[in-house]
Amino acid sequence: MAEAEQATRDPLAVALEGDEAAWARNHIQQDVVAWLTTIAPDGRVQSSIVSFLFEDGHIFFYSRPETPKVRNISHSPAVSFHLETDPYGDHWLIVEGTAVIDPAIAPLDQHPGYVAKYTEPHAHWGLDFTDTARTFSVPIRIVPTRVRVG
Repeated sequence: MAEAEQATRDPLAVALEGDEAAWARNHIQQDVVAWLTTIAPDGRVQSSIVSFLFEDGHIFFYSRPETPKVRNISHSPAVSFHLETDPYGDHWLIVEGTAVIDPAIAPLDQHPGYVAKYTEPHAHWGLDFTDTARTFSVPIRIVPTRVRVG
């Protein structure tokens, strides 16, 4: 693929294509939680654990409306998202990007991919999908700008 053509493609899609990204391709589909880092209005960084879904090449998650992460994203949409690495740090996936509230994403209890992935975790956490959808009502999509994978 020509370098100019690759530069116009989604950086996450490009990063997940290579042989070195096998670990990342598996974990972005299977992992139940990841880390999201946002920037507070005073410049402090704040990391939060999030349940997420990677579907059709997109990363998204749901949040409560009145959380620091939502306030931070409203102030500065720049975020960093990363998976838990393996025990020795031999593999990683770090996505830098812009977080956008995306009302086109179905509520979590009506999203087939989310329900399929999180049925077991919700049972473990003692959560009900309908109650959780009311509480975690803000759908947020991450638009990748830079990806590091190894």
